[in-house]
Amino acid sequence: ESLGIIKQLEMKRGSDMRQTSNAIVIQPMIVEEKQVVTPEPAKNSKSCHTNKTNSISLKQNILNKRNDIALDSKKHEDNFQQANFVSHWVPDRFVSLVSSFYSESKTIQEFWKVVRQCNPILNHETGEKAFNKDQELTIGIKAIKEFAMKVKAGVRMKKGIFAYFNGIVNNLMDKLYFDRNFMEQ
Repeated sequence: ESLGIIKQLEMKRGSDMRQTSNAIVIQPMIVEEKQVVTPEPAKNSKSCHTNKTNSISLKQNILNKRNDIALDSKKHEDNFQQANFVSHWVPDRFVSLVSSFYSESKTIQEFWKVVRQCNPILNHETGEKAFNKDQELTIGIKAIKEFAMKVKAGVRMKKGIFAYFNGIVNNLMDKLYFDRNFMEQ
């Protein structure tokens, strides 16, 4: 240390600020005209480096940085938890309408699943369904509007909102399947 090759940094415990093992830092050497010159370390003759101090030591600084990083990542996790994105397979028009009444993406997706599940398969070999995608969307929008009117009217839903919505969708599909104007769209 007196030659300026190393520098000792005092390390303190976080709990009681008492001395622990020192950190050793190898100092850079400056080469000028074939001479090795190192800066003379500043010496404080009044106090020894093992004295108890109130300053934050290098070790504590590292721990604080780790804690800050952990807090930042926790904030990002919270942001992801708060983010409320609806899956790509739910039509945007349906999402915009249902999001007026329900804010959670899971709920919006569940309403669309009900519409998709109510559309019966006519031919299992080809997978042909009774209604195409545009007709499904039209039925879903009509059904959610009717559902909203029923909720505002105070209708009691004994089995839950999705079961009630399922009934509305099924009734609409039954009606519209035999409507030639609708089916030719």
